Amino acid sequence: MRKSSTNLYILALSFVNIIVLIVFILSHGLRWIFYNSCSNIITSYELFYIKIFLYIYPIHITSVLTSIYLATSVTIDRFLIICLPYRMKKYHSKKSSLIVIISVCSFCIIYCLPFWFEFTHEEEKIESSKSNVTYLTLVLSNFGKKPLFRLLMRKYFYIIFVFLLPLIILIFCKTCIIRRLMAIHKTRRLLGAQHRSNNAITLLLLSIVAIFLFTQFPYFLFNILYALNGPQYMETSNARLYLSVNNVLCVINASSVFLLYSFFGQKFRHILRAVFHYKRTTSDSGHSKRLHTKD
Repeated sequence: MRKSSTNLYILALSFVNIIVLIVFILSHGLRWIFYNSCSNIITSYELFYIKIFLYIYPIHITSVLTSIYLATSVTIDRFLIICLPYRMKKYHSKKSSLIVIISVCSFCIIYCLPFWFEFTHEEEKIESSKSNVTYLTLVLSNFGKKPLFRLLMRKYFYIIFVFLLPLIILIFCKTCIIRRLMAIHKTRRLLGAQHRSNNAITLLLLSIVAIFLFTQFPYFLFNILYALNGPQYMETSNARLYLSVNNVLCVINASSVFLLYSFFGQKFRHILRAVFHYKRTTSDSGHSKRLHTKD
């Protein structure tokens, strides 16, 4: 499994997903831990969150988009290996995989550059009987309010480049891979041959893609509804609840790649079996010693 170029894609995908999880901790985890539901007073972390939002928001969008396209890239890579092995053999190498990864990251960074200018800070004064306090609030910037930005980045470009294009590629490649594997399995069963190494890598990929589609499809639908209805869509309680569920699914997707990669790795399974076998052997020997003492 280490010798496969697919390992580079999964390594890059795991690294990007770590960034996704860190941003989720800063923007959601710690924010709700320090949230004071019994008071209208703004907490210190809420003030800190407002200050860092202008930075973590575009980083979050960039990392999520990079995760989507890396998952798509590794699916295409496996599709070429399984379905077109002889035509693409000379183009398939670790160097070409590294070029694809760098190209994907560069595209996602350039695509998400406008989101760095979508929001801005605005001072809000809260008057009370004792004193007047000024707080920073988040509002759409003049750039973020432009109809062209809302139309292109939040609607048409999102539907095309973030939703339809990766989804169509993932479904097409996954369908072709499954059909090809069924044909190969049928042929090998007739010949009595086995090839477990490639099967393990392919099964790992199919598991990653399946979890990705299951967890990200509701998030895609939410963003399409947001693009069609505008920012006022978030004023409804159902939309906020839907977003919370999508955030949980996104965290599950970001956490699953490393766990699946470890589970399908031979060394991890060998260590796991050794640990449980040692515990079982220790418990059995202890039980036999107690029986011997009683006798």
